[in-house]
Amino acid sequence: MTVDRYTGCPARTSDEVLLYPGPKVVVTTICVHTPRVRYPVARLTQISRIEVRGYPVLVGAVGVGAVELMIAVPFAVAYGSGLLACAGVLLAIGIGLGALVDSRRNPRLMVLSAVYRGRRVELFSTRDKAEFERVRLAVIRAVEASRDHLPGR
Repeated sequence: MTVDRYTGCPARTSDEVLLYPGPKVVVTTICVHTPRVRYPVARLTQISRIEVRGYPVLVGAVGVGAVELMIAVPFAVAYGSGLLACAGVLLAIGIGLGALVDSRRNPRLMVLSAVYRGRRVELFSTRDKAEFERVRLAVIRAVEASRDHLPGR
């Protein structure tokens, strides 16, 4: 049996139950096998998700809209122009559509992290929301299963 020299987690054994067999991470009832390190599930605490959201369409729409309003409002007031007022309404619609389109997108990156021996470690990261949820649920099931097998429970 080989043991990870950093974490003390054994290589896959016959009594482990495979919960998620992914290419980037393998989750079993005993360890979370990442490409670099194997973490014993019993020592993982404070499992959390970190989502990095990027809204380039919204940022662009708001920036262009602010510049256009700064130009249109003084001219609309000075000249009493209904055309510039219509441009402001179209601008508001454009910003709303940009925000709607961008808010429906997945987060740019999702990271599953945990505390291992007092230090926050990254267990898994992806842009695919469905895959992230499968891995997250597998890790949670593994942690719950390891806590059920602790002495005194």
